[in-house]
Amino acid sequence: MEAVGAAAAAAYGLHLFTDVFEPTVAEQLDPDRFTALTLVEREALTADTARLRFRVSRQQGGRATERAAGAVIAQGAWAVDVKDHLVQTFRTYTPVGWAAGGADGAGHCDLVVKRYTGGSVSRFLHGTQVGDQVEMRGPVLTWPYAAGRYKHVYMVAGGTGAAPMVQLAERILADPADAATRISLLYGAQTAADLVFRRRLDALAAQHAGRLDVAYLVEHGAADAKAREGRPDAASVGALVRGFDAAADVVLVCGPDAMMAAVCGERPVGPGRGQGTLRGVLH
Repeated sequence: MEAVGAAAAAAYGLHLFTDVFEPTVAEQLDPDRFTALTLVEREALTADTARLRFRVSRQQGGRATERAAGAVIAQGAWAVDVKDHLVQTFRTYTPVGWAAGGADGAGHCDLVVKRYTGGSVSRFLHGTQVGDQVEMRGPVLTWPYAAGRYKHVYMVAGGTGAAPMVQLAERILADPADAATRISLLYGAQTAADLVFRRRLDALAAQHAGRLDVAYLVEHGAADAKAREGRPDAASVGALVRGFDAAADVVLVCGPDAMMAAVCGERPVGPGRGQGTLRGVLH
């Protein structure tokens, strides 16, 4: 009887805190292992940039996995590792759309991907068709954030590097606990057409007037007065962060390597390496 009782207690513990007795759930995000997600929609944004929507199943049968994923997302900005089937390498992308799924179990994960000539993962993703499966692992915490932590969040972004800024801005603006937090974003790209998040950011700025300010820079041929020609230099970045308070504010930067080097210096590669030495115009 003691053995039966111990076995029953162990089984109950496994059922309560793990997925051992749960059915396998396909197409769910898992922070610890790669799983295959199906591409269900693709939209060309420019000649070399596309929005890719992958189906994510509601994790009804994987409670421990669902808790682990939710715990990561709750901690701040997050991303997913995307694997290239051919060369077995991966790259990290920040989702700019996410839904865990409703009663029908159908959720989604949206990635905005620019194709680079030497980028194996970006070329692989651009070669996928609706119905193809891509292996992903995540969510992966990329930057911890707590509501009310900062009075003013300043952002400098280039091209598709605006993805984490969009994700974080939407998070802040939707959270009542962050109602006092302001955001200022300087968003640049090669041309006005390459400002792929502009429509989305303009809608957010209109909806949250006084809390989100967005300025645009284009390297070649500004389309209008709001998207002026130029690069993130001492003048434009200096204007952005005027009034910065080191005790209450933060500056976030994401974009191509050349932009990072010019604005703040390159970040050391690898986990746990921190910010690195501040350089560039922010220094």
